[in-house]
Amino acid sequence: MGQAGRKQPVSEGTQLQHESAMKKHWFPVLAGIILLAIVGVFGYKYMTEEKIEVLKPIADFTLDNSAGTTYTFNESAGKVRLVEFMFTKCPDICPATTYNMAKLQDQLKEKGLFGDKVEFISISFDPDNDTPEVLQEYAAKFKADQSGWKFLRGDAQAVEKVTKDFGLMVMKQPDGSYAHTARMFLVDGDGNMRRAYGMAADMDMEIMMKEMEQLAD
Repeated sequence: MGQAGRKQPVSEGTQLQHESAMKKHWFPVLAGIILLAIVGVFGYKYMTEEKIEVLKPIADFTLDNSAGTTYTFNESAGKVRLVEFMFTKCPDICPATTYNMAKLQDQLKEKGLFGDKVEFISISFDPDNDTPEVLQEYAAKFKADQSGWKFLRGDAQAVEKVTKDFGLMVMKQPDGSYAHTARMFLVDGDGNMRRAYGMAADMDMEIMMKEMEQLAD
């Protein structure tokens, strides 16, 4: 066979140049694919997360906590807050709600959010019965971690001001019990009410957990 028909050997230098050119060609392509994947993940998250609208700003308030010291709402600014209104003698809705909150507390702890990014607040509107000692017993009953869960009380006038700001109706009954709107509230780190949830059996735990995480992100 003549020289014209022979396959010329590729020099090592030529091969390295070829490989280098291939790398230069594929690197931007690979980088583009990775970038698109990242954008796709965050874009999907943005598209699938429902926007949580601001309902109204909540005014700052000061009440007493179960330790007997004062608590100001703005102390927890920057944190997502789940706010429950209750009274410890409530026979049904309040304890069922607090029980569910204790479950949410445990889930938030597993994710490292409880206390640091999400705080629970339970406010009693029964100042005659719900003394600091009674609130401490109630908290212990539900294994509430009070480093991130505040149990508050105040005189009737102070608590009424807070319930009205949240849009909650509370009426004392002749037998000493209370009729009240069965709602609890999600407040963001800027002090804006973002959700009004049902209580007890009407709590959608999965949605509440998702929305607390979303606002804490």
